[in-house]
Amino acid sequence: MEYISELMEFLDGSLTSYHAVQNVRRLLLREGYAELSEREIWKLEAGGKYFVVRNDSSMMAFCLPTDSVDKIKGYHVYAAHSDSPAFKIKESPEMEKEGVYVSMNTEKYGGMILSTWFDRPLVIAGRVCVENEGALETYPVQLKENTCMIPSLAIHMNREANSGMAFSAQNDMAPLLGMTGNGDTSSKGMIKAMLAETLNDMTGGDYRAEDILSYDLFVENCEKAVLAGMENEFIMTPRYDDLACVFAGCKGIMHARPERYIDVLAIFDNEEVGSLTRQGADSTFLRDTLQNIADGLGISANACRTWIADSFLLSADNAHACHPNQGGKADLTNRPYLNKGVVLKYHGGQKYATDAYSAAYVKRLCRQNDIPLQTYANHSDIPGGSTLGNLAMAQVSMAAADIGLPQLSMHSACETAGARDIEHLIRLAKAFYKD
Repeated sequence: MEYISELMEFLDGSLTSYHAVQNVRRLLLREGYAELSEREIWKLEAGGKYFVVRNDSSMMAFCLPTDSVDKIKGYHVYAAHSDSPAFKIKESPEMEKEGVYVSMNTEKYGGMILSTWFDRPLVIAGRVCVENEGALETYPVQLKENTCMIPSLAIHMNREANSGMAFSAQNDMAPLLGMTGNGDTSSKGMIKAMLAETLNDMTGGDYRAEDILSYDLFVENCEKAVLAGMENEFIMTPRYDDLACVFAGCKGIMHARPERYIDVLAIFDNEEVGSLTRQGADSTFLRDTLQNIADGLGISANACRTWIADSFLLSADNAHACHPNQGGKADLTNRPYLNKGVVLKYHGGQKYATDAYSAAYVKRLCRQNDIPLQTYANHSDIPGGSTLGNLAMAQVSMAAADIGLPQLSMHSACETAGARDIEHLIRLAKAFYKD
């Protein structure tokens, strides 16, 4: 199975959206992409390959045709998101309990299956902000693996544990960080002290706890991706939704050789919490980037609007596969399965952007390139979630379709998917950029 080991390595190294974007950045730099800044006027060249990062966790990468600008027809945009459900660490997080334990005050980030987070090795990761020579700088950080855990309550003390328990995110899910040693030892500042030590190891600096001005930190599952099943036909991993789609889009644009369309890879943060941030799909990031590209090529606003009118967006976010034990939860006729191909997603309430035209485009593209394609719709009695497509299109309107990889256990601490499907999505991304 081509690409699966690379995907697993990418998933293992992308604990947070900051690490995911950092890893994509490294891949693109090795492929000859040049980094741009939104604080500068762009000067672009035909055939150039560029990317720009916003707020450390979202990215736009693009590849320009080698022909003259007057032959460009529009943009081909592949979008995915860099974030996954986790526990976000609050300010002043350390809490002493029973005089001997140190736990952390956290809150849910995204819609989580809380029960899946008990009794797993967890890690603290994210980014920190410090001052260097009068300027604020941020660094992605990861503390040592197995930093903390969330212990469950023994069944002897909770006889209803297997009877549909409801868990309190505040009271039941506090991660256990360590011990005080004795009841007189203060734990306040423990997190910042560990961050300063980690930052010193990374940079060779001399930071102290008080130098950590702020942070965006998450408690993440640090278990490694594994293959499973009789013939290793499954992958079990944290953050498959939606980093597998990020990986496929990255592979696609790294092989892009555009002729008539400008190829764009859009990676947004904060999809799991509504995308209402300056780096989310409902921000101006995509619109600003497309306009900056046109400006950098000397194209007028009028011409840019004609480009957008002839453009297409593939919104790549994973889909629910039909469950082996709960098939009744799936739609009656649109029932995707693991290892059976990419999923085209429909929604009558327009939570997905797919319509007849955009669906026909995706179906034709898959048929021309022999890519297996499945369809998904919600069970009519069970509301589903939303994704990137319609939010991004509220900012810049173009034809769009929502696609994804089929998976089980979506939003679990460890998700399950088909090991063969990543190749199908990468082939679709390459075909899309080539079309």
